[in-house]
Amino acid sequence: MKQTPLHSFHSQRAGKMTEFLGWLLPAQFGDPADEHHAVRAAAGLFDVGFLGRIELAGAGAEAVLQPFFTRNLAALTEGSAKYGLLCSKAGLILDNVLVFKLPPTQPGKRFLVTTNAVSTEKVLALLQEYAGKETQVTDVSALLAQFALQGPKADTVLEAVSGRHFKKIRQKQARTISIAEASVIVSRTGLTGERGYELFLPAEKAAGLWNALLETGKVHGLLPCGMTCRDMLRLEAGYVMYGSDIDETRSPVEAGLMAVVDLKVEFLGKDAILQRKAEGAKETIVGYELLDKGLPKAGATIFSESREIGIATSAVHSPHCRKDIGLGYVSVRYAQPGQEIEIEVKDQEIAAKIVSLPFYKRK
Repeated sequence: MKQTPLHSFHSQRAGKMTEFLGWLLPAQFGDPADEHHAVRAAAGLFDVGFLGRIELAGAGAEAVLQPFFTRNLAALTEGSAKYGLLCSKAGLILDNVLVFKLPPTQPGKRFLVTTNAVSTEKVLALLQEYAGKETQVTDVSALLAQFALQGPKADTVLEAVSGRHFKKIRQKQARTISIAEASVIVSRTGLTGERGYELFLPAEKAAGLWNALLETGKVHGLLPCGMTCRDMLRLEAGYVMYGSDIDETRSPVEAGLMAVVDLKVEFLGKDAILQRKAEGAKETIVGYELLDKGLPKAGATIFSESREIGIATSAVHSPHCRKDIGLGYVSVRYAQPGQEIEIEVKDQEIAAKIVSLPFYKRK
C-alpha cells in the first residue's frame, strides 16, 4: 500500500488510519467534527500527498497538454493555475485537475498537473504517449510532498511560520517561497470552500514544515485533519470527487462542470461535448439532504414515488448543516430544488429532498 512522506508521523499520531485508493492515510487525528470546525473557524492542515503531481517541461509542453485540457493554456500566466478537466475524444471526463504554469528550468514552458490518486498512472501514460522529443513528462509525485492549509486563519499561521506577508496572493496564484528551510510552492487553492493554500515542497523537507505549521498554528486553533474531515468539507462546498461523483462515464454536461470548459479552445472531446449539450442531458448532478437518519452508499438507487430516477454518488454527515447530505445524479425532470425523493439505505427507502448547491458558502 502506498504511503506519503509523512506516513511514519501519521501512524504514530493519527486516531485512525484508513485505506484510500491504494494509499494508507489518516482518517482522523481526533474527532472529525472538531477538525471540521477548526477549518471553518480557524485553520486545518491536511496531508494531500496522495494526489498525483506530473510535470511537463520543454518546447512542446503546452502542445502536449492542451489537446486534453478544457481550459486555454495560452491564457495561463506564469505563477498561476487553472482548474479544469482532462477529456477523452468521446467528451468524457478522464480527470479533474489543477494545472500550474511554473517558471521554466530549461527552454520552453513548464507545467505542473495535480491529478486525483485514482488517475495518476492513467494521465501519466496518456501524456507520455503524446510527448515528443521536445517535451519531458515526469511523475514527480514521490519527489514532492503536498499539504493543504485551509481556513480563515491560514494566512496568520503561514505568515507566523515564514515571516512573510501572504494576503496579496490571489486565488489560483502560486509563488515559490522559502519556509522553514524549504523551497515551497505556495498556491491559493484548495478543496474546502475556505480561504487557504496548498503547499508543494521536496519530500525530504515534509516533516520539518508539517511540524513547524502544527506547532506555530496551535495557538491560532489549527488542527491536523484527516480524510473524513476532508470529505465533509468538500461535499459541503459542493465539490465533486473523481472516482465517486465523476468518472469516464460522465461528461461535463451532466456533471455540472461546463463552467470549466472553454468552448473557444480546441481540445479532444469538444465536438462530443457540444453535441451532448445540444441534445440536452438526460441526467444531472444534484445535492440532497436526508430527512431521516442514514447515509446511502455510492450507487444507491434514488426514487421518486417508487420510480427509479437516479443514483447516489457521495454522502456524509455535515456538521455545518447538522444533517446527512450528499451528491447524486437524477433525471433532469426531478432535479429542481425542493423535489421530494427517497434514497436506498440498507434496503430501506429514506426520505430526502433535492437542494441547491453548495450546501456551504464562505461569507
